[in-house]
Amino acid sequence: MNRKSWKKIGLLTALSLLACIRVEARGTGPLTMSLQYKPQEKLDPADAVLAPGITDRPVRLSIVDGRAESDPAVIGEISDHDDKIFPVRASNDVAAWANDVLAKYAAEWGIKAAPDAPLALTGKLTQLRLVASTKAMGSTYRVETQVAFTLADARGRTLWQGTAGGDATRYGKERSADNANEVLSDAIKEAYTDVFNNADLQSAWLGKGTPVTASAPVSAPAPAAAPAAPESTLSPSAMLAELVKLKKQGFTTDLLVDFVNQRDLTQALPADDLVKWKNAGMPEEVIKAALARAKG
Repeated sequence: MNRKSWKKIGLLTALSLLACIRVEARGTGPLTMSLQYKPQEKLDPADAVLAPGITDRPVRLSIVDGRAESDPAVIGEISDHDDKIFPVRASNDVAAWANDVLAKYAAEWGIKAAPDAPLALTGKLTQLRLVASTKAMGSTYRVETQVAFTLADARGRTLWQGTAGGDATRYGKERSADNANEVLSDAIKEAYTDVFNNADLQSAWLGKGTPVTASAPVSAPAPAAAPAAPESTLSPSAMLAELVKLKKQGFTTDLLVDFVNQRDLTQALPADDLVKWKNAGMPEEVIKAALARAKG
């Protein structure tokens, strides 16, 4: 083999090594991405179910950033193949993105948003955490989000306060902004759906609630006395809400089944409720237990 051939082989080897180094560089380090609305196409979470009259009363909608991050651009973390952890940053404004998604879903649900509306629903984004794990056989993306909402009237009186949360998980490509945006979109939609489905919010929205005062906060703990016994009979929607809370706190399927078995349902579960329970992520064992506890 002549000298020219050896030089050609050496050049090709060097180019191959350089390409490997570049691939490795792309697979590690901080990730900067643009927040976009991209829900998972195969995921169809339940939409908000609004009481009659809600869509007739316009509202001012807004979200502010209330996270405790020292760097507001940081929205989570990502690991590389060596399990090193790096920050994930948004290249655009997080609160503006949350506002855009809220406006989109509100419009889809028929809610009239107006800047001069007498009602104002203000949300504070207290958590938006993406955890991306890079693996050889695929990457995992998980998001948890929480928003605190306040409904106020034209006089600035607080009519209702509450919090709503959402989470989403998917497998995807390595260091994929698209996959990250999918779980971010799904999680925040779940939070928005959760809050708009709140019966107390809807009641206050329709003028049926009592304004909240400083002496009687919405989430004020009960006095230090014997705790009230839990209700033994729940409506299907109330039981589902309790189960969702427990599931988000990490309770196992067996414990969820035990929770159901200790209570009765006010009515049998119709097909629409079965779909809601399934979309809420309830395991089949829990749904079967609920069917057995339904009265009538």
